[in-house]
Amino acid sequence: MGGPLAYLQYGLGKMLSPIRGHDSKLITNGPAFKDIPQPNMFLEAPECGPSGSRLLDHHTMLAKDGKGDFPELHWTPPPDVDVKEYVLICEDIDLPIPALVAHHGLFYGIPPTTTAVTNADIQHGSKDSKEHVTTAGWKYVPNMMGSVYLGPAPPLGHGSHRYVFTIVALKEPLNEKQPERLSRQKVSDAMVGKVVGWGQWIGTWERPWPK
Repeated sequence: MGGPLAYLQYGLGKMLSPIRGHDSKLITNGPAFKDIPQPNMFLEAPECGPSGSRLLDHHTMLAKDGKGDFPELHWTPPPDVDVKEYVLICEDIDLPIPALVAHHGLFYGIPPTTTAVTNADIQHGSKDSKEHVTTAGWKYVPNMMGSVYLGPAPPLGHGSHRYVFTIVALKEPLNEKQPERLSRQKVSDAMVGKVVGWGQWIGTWERPWPK
């Protein structure tokens, strides 16, 4: 099943399959992390398993809403550090576009007392659609689709993609004066000199042949 369009998409995905692996463009390879090149925090996704595990279908485009749930994550604070704020980001580093890394979700203003996130925490929590605040009271930077979070939806035939979830501990809040203009790059720039810890968990997923 799938029809002619699926075969066309699959062929295109296969043709572009060598274009992937944009690891150097991860946010953790930016200047904000030059003094802490290795993770010093532990991030886990209990529902899925150790880093490198496959995301469950309800975390992806196969979910009932077509968007996918954010996987539950837990983390440990960095040792001997006074954390003021956490930043959480999910990046796809295997897009079929050279040197491009896209964020599926980017959240900041996460209180230092928080050590876990669930899908309920990251839903849009304001009646004002232009106000980028989640139900947990965190702030977010809209992704390429203009939404809070978008689960994995790699091209058919392109193979398995890696979705890198990174928790970042800051010793100072971002304190952005124009949050509506924030982008992934501007958050990366604003974290320079403030990062005191980070941890990563990687989930994988490949789009199945349509039924």
